[in-house]
Amino acid sequence: MSKDTFDPTRFNKSSNPDFDKVLKGYVNRRGVLKGGMGLGAMTAFGAMGLAGCNTSSDSDSDPTTPVDPGPIVPEKAKLGFNSIVGSLTDACTVADGYTVQVLAPWGQKISAGGSEWKADGTNNAIDQLNSMGMHHDGMHFFPLNEAGTDGLLCVNHEYLDIDALHPNGVTVVDGKRTVADEGRKEIYGHGVAVVRIQLQGNGSWQVIENDPLNRRYTGA
Repeated sequence: MSKDTFDPTRFNKSSNPDFDKVLKGYVNRRGVLKGGMGLGAMTAFGAMGLAGCNTSSDSDSDPTTPVDPGPIVPEKAKLGFNSIVGSLTDACTVADGYTVQVLAPWGQKISAGGSEWKADGTNNAIDQLNSMGMHHDGMHFFPLNEAGTDGLLCVNHEYLDIDALHPNGVTVVDGKRTVADEGRKEIYGHGVAVVRIQLQGNGSWQVIENDPLNRRYTGA
């Protein structure tokens, strides 16, 4: 999450409680309800057990006495891959037998209205509107076939990196932003991208550029 939105109290100007307090209250109430239902169930079954005492039985055991099942030993969870060694390398490291691929990064063109991504940051707002947004966050894959080899990847673009979006900085005159295209580019960097991807024969995935199902949804 962006450092600019990490503190929820920064934008909570009302007297309403913060989300973490609401969540803790919900969890506590849920625990009480579960405990209450459990107690109710025990009472009901206890009554049934007492009624069963009226029948004749050769057993000397009391059916209302709880039986200790003994210690419950959980099975040890096992990962399906070997651990990787910690590293400070600026790269993605995966376990042996696995591969990693960069798919649909920020600035990748997905519609015909934009230009290819430029490392110097000179892409304009229209380019950004027709490309993947910044800082991929939540995502979901919607398959278009039964095999799951063709479908739509929906990505939420959480926040901006202004230094990457405007490598030369934003234009400010007399304390005011004066270039409209810069502001639009920032708006278009947020939102949601829907892009069609397909699994290739070599095991990698490919973005289908200019597919009619590709979309960008922004604050505009």
